[in-house]
Amino acid sequence: MFSLNFNIKTGCCVLCLTGGQIRLTGSSRCFGRVELHYNNTWGTVCDDEWDLNDAEVVCRELDCGSALNATESALFGEGTGPIWLNGMRCSGKESSLTECWHSGSGSHNCTHSKDAGVICSGVQIRLSGSGSTQCSGRVEIYHNNIWGTVCDDSWDLNDAMVVCRELNCGAALDAPQSAQFGEGTGQIWLDDVACSGNERSLTECQHRGFGNPNCEHSEDAGVICSGVRLSGSGSTRCSGRVEIYHNHSWGTVCDDKWDLNDAMVVCRELNCGAALDATQSATFGSGTGQIWLDDVDCSGNERSLTECQHSGFGNNNCRHSEDAGVICSGEKIFVLSELDSLLISLTNATKSVRLTGSGSTQCSGRVEIYHNNIWGTVCDDEWDLNDAMVVCRELNCGAELNVLQSGQFGERSGQIWLDDVDCSGNERSLTECQHNGFGIHNCRHSKDAGVICSGEKIFVLSGLDSVRLSGSGSTQCSGRVEVYHNNIWGTVCDDEWDLNDAMVVCRQLNCGAALNSTQSAALGEGTEQIWLDDVDCSGNESSLTECQHRGFGNHNCKHNEDAGVICSGVRLAGSGSTRCSGKVEIYHNNSWGTVCDDEWDLNDAMVVCRELNCGAALNSTQSAAFGERTGQIWLDDVACSGNESSLTECQHNGFGIHNCTHSKDAGVICSGIRLSGSGSTQCSGRVEIYHNNIWGTVCDDNWDLNDAMVVCRELNCGAELNATQSAQFGEGTGQIWLDDVDCSGNERSLIECQHRGFGTHDCGHSEDAGVICSGVRLSGSGSTQCSGRVEIYHNNIWGTVCDDSWDLNDAKVVCRELNCGAALDAPHSAQFGEGTGQIWLDDVDCSGNERSLTECQHSGFGNNNCEHSEDAGVICSGEKIFVLSALDSFSWFLVCLPFCSDLLLLIRLSGSGSTQCSGRVEIYHNNIWGTVCDDEWDLNDALVVCRELNCGTALNAPQSAQFGSGTGKIWLDNVACSGSESSLTECQHRGFGNHNCGHSEDAAVICSGRKPETDRELSGSRSTQCSGRVEIYHNNIWGTVCDDEWDLNDAMVVCRELNCGAALNATQSAKFGEGTGKIWLDNVACSGSESSLTECQHRGFGNNNCGHSEDAAVICSGEKIFVLSELNSLLISLTNATKSPNVEMKIAGEWNPQRGSQREKNKAKNPHSKQCLIFKTLQSNVNPIPLEQH
Repeated sequence: MFSLNFNIKTGCCVLCLTGGQIRLTGSSRCFGRVELHYNNTWGTVCDDEWDLNDAEVVCRELDCGSALNATESALFGEGTGPIWLNGMRCSGKESSLTECWHSGSGSHNCTHSKDAGVICSGVQIRLSGSGSTQCSGRVEIYHNNIWGTVCDDSWDLNDAMVVCRELNCGAALDAPQSAQFGEGTGQIWLDDVACSGNERSLTECQHRGFGNPNCEHSEDAGVICSGVRLSGSGSTRCSGRVEIYHNHSWGTVCDDKWDLNDAMVVCRELNCGAALDATQSATFGSGTGQIWLDDVDCSGNERSLTECQHSGFGNNNCRHSEDAGVICSGEKIFVLSELDSLLISLTNATKSVRLTGSGSTQCSGRVEIYHNNIWGTVCDDEWDLNDAMVVCRELNCGAELNVLQSGQFGERSGQIWLDDVDCSGNERSLTECQHNGFGIHNCRHSKDAGVICSGEKIFVLSGLDSVRLSGSGSTQCSGRVEVYHNNIWGTVCDDEWDLNDAMVVCRQLNCGAALNSTQSAALGEGTEQIWLDDVDCSGNESSLTECQHRGFGNHNCKHNEDAGVICSGVRLAGSGSTRCSGKVEIYHNNSWGTVCDDEWDLNDAMVVCRELNCGAALNSTQSAAFGERTGQIWLDDVACSGNESSLTECQHNGFGIHNCTHSKDAGVICSGIRLSGSGSTQCSGRVEIYHNNIWGTVCDDNWDLNDAMVVCRELNCGAELNATQSAQFGEGTGQIWLDDVDCSGNERSLIECQHRGFGTHDCGHSEDAGVICSGVRLSGSGSTQCSGRVEIYHNNIWGTVCDDSWDLNDAKVVCRELNCGAALDAPHSAQFGEGTGQIWLDDVDCSGNERSLTECQHSGFGNNNCEHSEDAGVICSGEKIFVLSALDSFSWFLVCLPFCSDLLLLIRLSGSGSTQCSGRVEIYHNNIWGTVCDDEWDLNDALVVCRELNCGTALNAPQSAQFGSGTGKIWLDNVACSGSESSLTECQHRGFGNHNCGHSEDAAVICSGRKPETDRELSGSRSTQCSGRVEIYHNNIWGTVCDDEWDLNDAMVVCRELNCGAALNATQSAKFGEGTGKIWLDNVACSGSESSLTECQHRGFGNNNCGHSEDAAVICSGEKIFVLSELNSLLISLTNATKSPNVEMKIAGEWNPQRGSQREKNKAKNPHSKQCLIFKTLQSNVNPIPLEQH
């Protein structure tokens, strides 16, 4: 039953549960809608203030592991009956939801649409066995309704770390093997567990699968967790308020008698080095709940705080204002467990610089120097990364990561020794830098300077191995790779050594992207140990030793096989910078320096983003958008093509040659997206985005080709081929950042698309989304989306294709891969201009059926005998805009007079239920389709659209998105036509893109239908101008074509000959009705490149074995217009005027001879038709021909 206690002080109620129940409904045992049983009735919980702390209590109460999500808005369906609780405020430590503060039983202003739910990790985990405690014992997990053990194969501290965190038991102290807590019985659920240490649950780690062990219970794994943690305001991993875990609850320690001996035990227990301070009086803020210990009295040698003398658990005379804390030296000073002593000093005892202060570690803290027998601070005037570089180098603490000002590590008292420090970055000691002189300053301690160093050169002795670069000619970011293990530096063998391995090393050293993975001791031979061999990294590991390898010291190599790396030496820094956005800095001459923003653009930013594995470039920032630096400016007038693998490969003035100040420091904002997973490539894989300094996946709910389009564009990977779901590239781990992604396809970055918010989802990693991109693009002078020089993406670089053996079959594959319709031409000889850089493919030989150009036979990547003057191209029909290839050996060039400018406009009708002559109005502007807003939209406006589309009169001008809401651009608003305009853009409007509308106001038209043309009348069942039964004119008689062997190649010739765009279908079996009379052609076999159907192979005129039930037909796309950007003119398609007078063509309709006299008749009937000049070029004869706009 329940009892309700009202707290007078807070005005809140506590619902006390004695024998009550809690359950999850609407889904499974460990995720669903939260319900409580009270007054013999089940009721729900309102989601007001519902968060992970509340969910954590529910998951713990149900033995369902840790809380993954606190769902709102009745995600698991609406409940019925009472709503028992509202305004939950759990700390996360309660043993039952009813112990949390809330607004009182039944007191709420909610409906069931706000029912709260939880998603728990779903796995119970416990510690059992002889001598086990709440935070130490044999590890057991609950699966398939049975408890089972974990095998100790590969069991280590990373695995134990996950267990201790999952059990809320503090840090992992040991990962015992060989059934140290006794042998279990029954199932052995897990084996070969391999955690990175960052997983939220043990079952998220890699393992062999549930129930697939090769172990006995004599190998049962265990853990020993500290049961102590550091919390509070300003706390870090090694400093904070001390809390211990007892009786399933965390509680604090009272500061009575609290001293350095007590702090020493805590710091050792947490593997946090030496005790620097034992803080009192709730320095890190007051805790809540239990105060577990008081009058603690440690000798300093105890292994755990609970081994020290104290007044007993829960016995105290304290308040939380007396909570005790510790400040430890940090993780860089380690306990030598065999000697039970501390390795205190890795730096020279005679050094005159140190790092101290609140939250400091050996490699981060307030900078202090020793002068005149007194320690004093440094003022932060002019304090920057060059100054920090000197300090970090002097302390052997690796690279500088950040410069801190304004006393961030706390204010000191006493001397301030240095001010206006100005280092170049190359000095050996801070006191060698320029400064005002010792003790000369205008500062207070509120301006004490600090540093945060990377620390990668510090010897890590606690199971964490370090890496360095050495050897002949080595720099901070290039050299022979050496790792530190068992107190000895050793090399790495080059067997299987590749760019993925180098990528991990470069990231570990904060040296940018991997440019090369050197082999055969290219950077000199090492001596002594060879620690690693057969290293196999995925590229995502945080440390080289996390990669698969043969084991430390197991190899079959000599030092002439020592591996090395060359890293890019580029980084992003500055105020507000992240891993993928910031001020660009490069490493040259042992010093970091900036890049000037002269000529800085997206091509330059693209190279930086690719070099840092940060996805696409979203912005190339200028004018020190991320703050000004001091010191070197290394590059100016950078001019990248965008294909370079490193910024230093781009054209520039030379290192250090510039006319800039730091107010012009250049920066980049990269998208922070990557493709990962099993079987992934540069352009296909599981989609992961970088947010809050963590990579996470995307859920596949509503994931489609529009979303994939944005990813492929963002990664510069060509067209989207597939939007994969259900973790096709394997399940990720850790965060799921995005769910319900809804892109229009025009966004620059995935995070610009609509989604539920970062980290808000209802998915598991089995729903991770992926993409398959084409890895092919069309570029060059005059290129369009569907025509241009063919380039493919390989080895992180775009390169061209040689035109040797290049033909329509090859072009067909490219056009299909880019979703660009049929192949119209396969141009040779760099028709779209010469590319630069790599030529990736030569002697390409496609059958035409391959899904990707790289599936075709070729001579191998990079194997060619070509120059860029032989770059291959394609001209595809496109989806809506088409290029018509040369007609009967003529080249047609249009010179359009100013009054013909309206021909450049494209307009279409789209949307749900649209037809050729009714639908949502869309116009094509700036290479993008967009809608028209319905403000002031009326029949006059519709009349212009209907006339422009040759669709008769306007019957209606619908508003309010009657044909569905469009996406993307809204091009026009407040359109005001008189009705006599020939084009919608001639009407008055607010200007392209200027509007105050949403797509719920998209305008539409309903027209009466197409008017018959005077020189062509179409007939036949359901035929149109560009679809119907095919008939040819021979011997003064129209006749049909038999459908034997009739296919898209044949239809392609018909559609091109009729100026009807691309072939969409080659229909058979008299789909458009049976003809009568002659059947002229049978067994037609076109290659697709013929200019007329009668040029194709066939059995001869009149030779057939068919009836009219086999009459062939075509469905063409019907679009006709294409802008030639090179000529800045319009290619107006003509039906070939030179066709044989004895052979004409129609689509199931009247004869269409295209005679000049007929055109004159049309002109007479339409005196307002506009005129342009078209020039027909044949050898050296040029004659102007007047052309009517059709």
